[in-house]
Amino acid sequence: MAIQEKIDDILIIGGGPVGLYGAYVAGLHRFKVRIVERLERLGGQAEYLFPDKPVYDVGGIPAITGRQLVEQLKRQAYQSSFLEVSLGEAALRLERQPDLWVLDTTKGRHYARCVIITAGIGEFRPRKLDNPRVDGWEGQGVHYVVDRLSVFQGRRVLVVGGGNSAADWAMALIPLARSVTMIHRRSEFQCHADSLAKLRAAPEVTMIPNATLEGCDGVGHVASATIRRLDLDREETLPVEEVIVAIGLIPEPGPLAEWGLIMVGPEIQVDARMATNLPMVYAAGDIVHYPGKVKLMATGFGEVATAVESARQALKAMGIAPH
Repeated sequence: MAIQEKIDDILIIGGGPVGLYGAYVAGLHRFKVRIVERLERLGGQAEYLFPDKPVYDVGGIPAITGRQLVEQLKRQAYQSSFLEVSLGEAALRLERQPDLWVLDTTKGRHYARCVIITAGIGEFRPRKLDNPRVDGWEGQGVHYVVDRLSVFQGRRVLVVGGGNSAADWAMALIPLARSVTMIHRRSEFQCHADSLAKLRAAPEVTMIPNATLEGCDGVGHVASATIRRLDLDREETLPVEEVIVAIGLIPEPGPLAEWGLIMVGPEIQVDARMATNLPMVYAAGDIVHYPGKVKLMATGFGEVATAVESARQALKAMGIAPH
């Protein structure tokens, strides 16, 4: 097959929610689009890290689980007959040829006129406590990744963390768990004010600021957790059977840090058009940086729509018409 026949109009690197929505928007313009995703399934963090956790920041939907959202986004994107998806392909090198970008992956090579990077925080990894008294219980009651909420049915659960992710887990557990205790090392919880108010009003939830998790104990499975009350300078033992550690993700941009992009830490610098410093390369979602950036899924949807529009205008200037 000649290279000309293999050229995509838009190549989207990253098949999470933002990438899927970008494919849908590009499909509305009848462009030939390819999503390259390093994992074996589409969905990104929503599919792999919190499939059963409610998502609250999608307009018009009060609450939806990560997996349900991904399924809806896939149905939306696959309405286009010009969409191709390459799964299990990690992006390695992005090189410029005249009027063309070449992406080498772990499985082959792709050609595209425009590139949109929607890789989230890159090769995401849950942040761990690096405490063997906790990490050693992973899979035996300690969870850094939660596949199914049903495992917490009737259990006493400790949630470690004070941000939005930890609060979302705690709220999702209220109808299931026997009890929920949420601890945070700071004096104030950092989640949204509405989430904080709802958690404080729930009789099943106990919130303890100024506290850290020191270790877990049990026989074959967690039966208790030792926490340190920093404000009281003492340790306490809590009877818990499950522990969710939600203290953030470690951003790892991976090979794209070597592509010549202007980076701000692990994030890609973009302008108001979602354009990077590389010609015909755009970015959207958690991986981008610009003044006033808000890291919400809803923000990413708007950013990728802008990126697609910028790509559309660039393709039009090249004389590339919709199919």
